[in-house]
Amino acid sequence: MRAREALLSIEEIVKNFGDQRAIGSYYLEFNRRLEVLRLAEEYCRHSSTILDLGAQPFIISCALKKMGFNVTAFDIDPESYREIADACGVGVVRCDLERDELGVDNADCVVFTEVLEHLHYYYVPLVLSKINKALKRGGVLILTTPNIASLFRRLRLLLGIQPQYSFHVHEYTMKEVVALLREAGFEIIKAYYSIVNDLTYIDADPEEHLRILSFKDLVRIALKKPTKLNILRLLAYPIVKIKPSLRQLIVVIATKAREPTVQVLERWG
Repeated sequence: MRAREALLSIEEIVKNFGDQRAIGSYYLEFNRRLEVLRLAEEYCRHSSTILDLGAQPFIISCALKKMGFNVTAFDIDPESYREIADACGVGVVRCDLERDELGVDNADCVVFTEVLEHLHYYYVPLVLSKINKALKRGGVLILTTPNIASLFRRLRLLLGIQPQYSFHVHEYTMKEVVALLREAGFEIIKAYYSIVNDLTYIDADPEEHLRILSFKDLVRIALKKPTKLNILRLLAYPIVKIKPSLRQLIVVIATKAREPTVQVLERWG
């Protein structure tokens, strides 16, 4: 099953077993998740063993399973959405990435999307080292994280507003992410700023999110629903289209090049 078909196929599962937060996330983040799935389609061979880290509400895990991958999902608090994973036949492991070992050393791929920013930055080198150890030599890591240097983050800072999202511990620039990965023993295959969030994180009816494919769709929805967010997205899009480093999402694909050497001591409380 291809990426888009797989993601669409779990819509009813999310509706049946998820709460309103999970259902809303399915639609709002449909295109971001689709981009991740297409990267897995491109960089992880069929039937690969994939670890989905920080996986709840298990939407990506389920779609990867539908695509034919052997998926194990890791999360610090999986119970809230375990029924979604169970409905897809995805194995789930309770794991605190900052404290626990993954217990795997032969994975083909790791999906690590929208998790880095939730970790304490002190433990990030250790967590990336654990991911390295979980992969085979040449195994692939697919990582996404918000760009602290995005246009909207910069504008908030100019207005004296904390630019970082309130539920994030620490957000990063592209250079920081690349440096952290290299220090953890990864070789960068591809690193880019995705425009997907700048195009699709808008006020729209749920099903509308499934049909956003281009700037024309953003214009159409903004004219139909001229909210503050939609107008700002509309005005900002030409800027972030021309200047990629102002986009909201960092995407990095990397391979395990060497064994990790990071040693991190426990912080004193």
